[in-house]
Amino acid sequence: MSTQMETAVGQMDLRPMSRLQKRSALLVAMGEFIDGYDLLVIGAALIFLGPHFHLSPAATGLLGGASFLGSMVGLLIFGDMSDRLGRRAIFVVNLLFFVVFSILSAFITNSWELFLTRFLVGVGIGMDIPTSTAYLAEIAPKKQRGAILGALPQIMWTLGALCSTLIAIPLFKWTGNEAWRWMFALAAVPSLLVLIGRQTLPESPRWLLSHGKADEAAEVFKSFGITGSIVAVQEARASYTEIFRKPVAKRTGWVSFIFFLNCLSGPIATVATPYVLRYVGTMSVSHTLLFSALVWVTDLLGAIGSFILIDRLGRKRLTYLSLIPSGIFAILMGILGGHNPTMLVTIFFLFGFFNWLGAPALQWGWSSELFPTRLRGKSQGFCNATCRFAISLNIFLVPVALATIGFESFLILLSIPLFIYAIVVNRFAFFESANISLDDISMD
Repeated sequence: MSTQMETAVGQMDLRPMSRLQKRSALLVAMGEFIDGYDLLVIGAALIFLGPHFHLSPAATGLLGGASFLGSMVGLLIFGDMSDRLGRRAIFVVNLLFFVVFSILSAFITNSWELFLTRFLVGVGIGMDIPTSTAYLAEIAPKKQRGAILGALPQIMWTLGALCSTLIAIPLFKWTGNEAWRWMFALAAVPSLLVLIGRQTLPESPRWLLSHGKADEAAEVFKSFGITGSIVAVQEARASYTEIFRKPVAKRTGWVSFIFFLNCLSGPIATVATPYVLRYVGTMSVSHTLLFSALVWVTDLLGAIGSFILIDRLGRKRLTYLSLIPSGIFAILMGILGGHNPTMLVTIFFLFGFFNWLGAPALQWGWSSELFPTRLRGKSQGFCNATCRFAISLNIFLVPVALATIGFESFLILLSIPLFIYAIVVNRFAFFESANISLDDISMD
């Protein structure tokens, strides 16, 4: 340990976070508040958009998935760019992109215009995710990395989703069926505030070291209150194909697979919540939004639980604690919920709590911490893109499945990926990454 403490990177792994590190982590994680607000606001907005544009089930699903498809594109492109150009350059600029198209979303006149603007909003969100998660991984001490990298963004994400639903309730009372326009436009407000705050943040010191910028890295470490030896290594420029080659290809494949599995099942308790509650429970718009807000409060409690447990309990144990109960509750919801709205809502709460207790934070953490600095943006971009593809697919399938095979059968089918997720994590030792330095984790 004494050798590790001699280097600035070693000190950052072992020392408590400084005030600047905490502020940086909070401002970077706030990007996920915006992500959660905007990508989940479509779930509430679809209640109004369907009648307004006379949408078919297929058109409803396509519109609901537009932002997720856009974010998939942003993830794939800008994950690579954040590795090349730096973390700070991307996560500051992308919010300008986001603000513009959020406002434009509020002024559209037909469903295709809305699809295009929502797609471009998604691109802006996709720019932020791999950049922010790489940054968080690179400034967090190893004993807190799971909480800072995985759980903190999920807390912010659920807060954003909760706010989108809570805002929809008074907007519906004040503006009626035009509430969706205000919901989209208001997303620009937190984006602008975070954009201003991020202007003051330094670049990731690990990224600077990996690009041979020792003097700049030393200044960042100094601002974090860290003084130790600086070892900068000018790494070879990494190509996207490197994440598909040995020795990291196995990690890329399995992490992206579990991302896909959880995101294939997860939307039933997130973006589809208002739609499903109204469809199955035959609730009014106001009651639907209120129940959605209560579900998000439960999900937020799960994310807070993840923040507390992820580094203490360990990654694998938290996986089992989260995924196995989630799968069981999904099955029960499918068997019992369609016939009993009260039971549906109760099980919905339990499903959301246990799902957010571990799975999202774990996979977001693994897709950054299991890879070296030169590939961290690319790995997060690709792995998270598979998630966005699964979510967009699911948003499209939900209204179609409800109209064909029915709610019960669809829910039972969605439980299967959750159990597969737990089995995959059990098989590979690298998924237990708690309290290990990034340099040691990334070595195969």
